[in-house]
Amino acid sequence: MHRRALLATLAGLSGCAALPRDGSRTRTTNPDLQGTPTDDPTDTPTDTPGGDPFGDRTSVVDLETVRRTYALSPTTYRTDDGAEVELRFLGTATAEHPARVEARLTNASRFENTFRLRETPPFGHDVWSRNPRRMWEEYGSEYTYRESLVLAPTENHDLVERAPEVARDGDGQWRVTEQGSSDWLPETVRLDPDESVSGEYALVGHPDGEGRGRPEGIYEFRSREADLRVTVWDTDEPGPDRESRFAGRSVPDLPGEGSTAWFHEADATTPSFVRPATERADLPAAFDFHFINRSQEGSSCGHWGLYKLVDDEWFHVAPWAQTADCRFVLSGGVVAHRLRAFHGESVPCEGARSVGFLGGGTYGVVAGYGHDTDRSGALVEVEADPVGLVPTGDVESERDGDVVTVTAPQYGDDEHPPDATLTVERVDDDPDAPRLVAEQAMRRPLLGLRNTLAFLGDDADRAVLRADEHVVDRAVGYDADSRTFRFRGGTYEARAEHEESE
Repeated sequence: MHRRALLATLAGLSGCAALPRDGSRTRTTNPDLQGTPTDDPTDTPTDTPGGDPFGDRTSVVDLETVRRTYALSPTTYRTDDGAEVELRFLGTATAEHPARVEARLTNASRFENTFRLRETPPFGHDVWSRNPRRMWEEYGSEYTYRESLVLAPTENHDLVERAPEVARDGDGQWRVTEQGSSDWLPETVRLDPDESVSGEYALVGHPDGEGRGRPEGIYEFRSREADLRVTVWDTDEPGPDRESRFAGRSVPDLPGEGSTAWFHEADATTPSFVRPATERADLPAAFDFHFINRSQEGSSCGHWGLYKLVDDEWFHVAPWAQTADCRFVLSGGVVAHRLRAFHGESVPCEGARSVGFLGGGTYGVVAGYGHDTDRSGALVEVEADPVGLVPTGDVESERDGDVVTVTAPQYGDDEHPPDATLTVERVDDDPDAPRLVAEQAMRRPLLGLRNTLAFLGDDADRAVLRADEHVVDRAVGYDADSRTFRFRGGTYEARAEHEESE
């Protein structure tokens, strides 16, 4: 096989970049991919706080020709037939040359193998991206193939059969000058174990796209084995595309430590944010949110949460518990979250988090990602009646004077966990006691409080719930026997009593 060695001078081009594993960008002239693969291709430590636990997964350049940033990801992937592919930007676009990408394909299996290059982008001749889509869209509808990107192989490629020409158009964009690509690269390549082929590509526009600029969004190069993508945004103004209806509003800090970047406080220069599809809706409703990272660093370790703002105080509504895993959003990455909200009982919805018993008011949807902040969030206004506190339909109650005894189906079933009793009664007012709102009391983890508070009123001062230890302990906390809280203008004490084991 005839090999064209990649020119070492390409690594020294203006804007040549390699991305350290922490997601930040540094300029380098290290041509690692041009030589023999190493076990440790960079000296960057992998234990950088907030770094990408999967290693270097994106490569970023700022173009000099137009005001755009390109983020290429992933920079490594492996196919089912043992091909290991590595990619990175060699240099940015200038008036003299287009942005250039270097790729290497290695046979990582223990035997000689033939690789189908169509399924191993960008080595196949199908090097045209799909129509671009906005970062918050699942499918693109605004743009056509004319706005697509092309990974056009150059002469500096081990496998090139015929390199296409590229030229700069009147808008300053580099474009390939022809549409056919079937004779640019072969269909297959056969490699010995650990043998590699490398190639350089010009990342350019479609030949029919002159005058259409370079839309912001995601450009995907899909195959059965891998989905490469280039995310594009305005270098100087990466922020939201619209102003929030809550612009100018001040909200208190969220519970706990750390700062929050709110969508309604973002401006054109804000590099990462939670973008709500809508900021107001009647229930039931589907709310879509996207955390968009247009910074040049990755962000971690976010989880989504729902809070309600009542009397200038935030109350956590959902989810009741989070997993302990730490997730990472690459530069140019996006994380979608769909919330289905109901005024009554929630309905399970595939691909969405369903939350029921929500009343009208202002809510904050928060993701644990941010740029120079611990998290990002967006406000939404819900139009609905207040939440009514009602017991579950499976309990029975009886009243004796001002005391209501409530029996749950778990009580006396002779199954684990053992029976237990929860007593809730009104006590002297304590303005320092933590407050509970109805959206919290109606959540399943606080089933014990729901099935007692719902029976208390002007003529009932105490409710006794007979249930099991799970229901009771969740109501007071697993490390406590009692709790005091404020609810709808009153102060209450909840006490747990556990039956002794025989």
